[in-house]
Amino acid sequence: MDIKVLDPQGKEVPVETVAPPNPSDTTPVKDGEIFLQQVGAIFNFTPQESSKNKNKLNLLVDFAKTQTDDHSVEGLRWAIRSLEGKLGTPPLGQQWLPYLCEYAFLKMEQMRVQKKTEEYEHND
Repeated sequence: MDIKVLDPQGKEVPVETVAPPNPSDTTPVKDGEIFLQQVGAIFNFTPQESSKNKNKLNLLVDFAKTQTDDHSVEGLRWAIRSLEGKLGTPPLGQQWLPYLCEYAFLKMEQMRVQKKTEEYEHND
C-alpha cells in the first residue's frame, strides 16, 4: 500500500526520498566528549555548551576524582552534586559552574601545598 501526499487542491505532491546517512560521513564522537556531555548535564548544558566549558568541567572532574574512589560517570557526577550541596547556593548573580570551579581549584591547590609541605616536614 502506497501513501500519497496531496496538496490542498487534492493534487498529488511528489515525495523526495532521502537516502540513509553513510556511516563514514558522520563525525565520530570521542568518549571524552560524551563523558563531558554527561557531566555537563548536571548544569543542564547542551553538548555545545559542554564543549565550550570543557576546561571548567575537566577541573570539576579532576576534583571529583580526589573525593571518591568511584571514577565512573555516575560516581563523579555524584561527587559534583555532593559538592553543590556542601557549598550551597552561589552568591546572587554568580552562576554554579564558575562558583564550583573556583572552590575546586582552591581546594586542589590547598591539597597540593599540603602534600608538598608534608614532604619537607617528613624529609628527615
